[in-house]
Amino acid sequence: MSGPNWLKIADENGRRRLDKADDWVCNEIHHALQEGLSIIPLLLSNTSMPSPGALPERIAKLSRITAFELRGIRWETDLSTLFLRLVELGLNRLTNESVRYPKPKVTLKELTDSELEAALKGLSSEWTVSVTHIPGFEPNKRTELCHSFEFASFEDAIAFMGAAARRISEMDHHPRWENIWRTVLVRLSTWDIGHKPSVLDLELAGYLEQLRNTYPPAKSRKKQ
Repeated sequence: MSGPNWLKIADENGRRRLDKADDWVCNEIHHALQEGLSIIPLLLSNTSMPSPGALPERIAKLSRITAFELRGIRWETDLSTLFLRLVELGLNRLTNESVRYPKPKVTLKELTDSELEAALKGLSSEWTVSVTHIPGFEPNKRTELCHSFEFASFEDAIAFMGAAARRISEMDHHPRWENIWRTVLVRLSTWDIGHKPSVLDLELAGYLEQLRNTYPPAKSRKKQ
């Protein structure tokens, strides 16, 4: 686990701890690299992975391993994903009970293919289903409902996101979305059940469609 000062920690004489032959952190990393063991570097507080030159030579290969970031704004979700990764590596949980976080949605279930197909018929035809790898956790995948909302202006696109944010906070169910000029790209899935679609995603999709209809139509594209 690495915070912003990990590389700079020194002893009372100003010598960097990582450079000392008896530093147990460096020794454990070196042993794991030599034995080909699985390593998951954990990054905190927006810390970046160090370059090979910033590390002692014997653990320089650590810089080439994909790290996992624990973000303050996504702490619970990131921890849940990390636990799943550890189980995949063969670690056994001491209990079968799920880790409980505030207001857990433990009753949610993933929609079956037939349920999802039927539900999509109630939405506009622009919604699609996308399956992609989760960056840093390949081959794990996420299934998302996707829609590209286009607006008449950049201001309308931003206003749409601001208005939607209030409802999203009330639902406590957050999309993966981004704004590109007059377009808002929305991707919906339920992280608590392994990045799969649930009824919450359908509810939010329906709301976003209704909200979009309160804004002027997008401008027609000029013919070339």
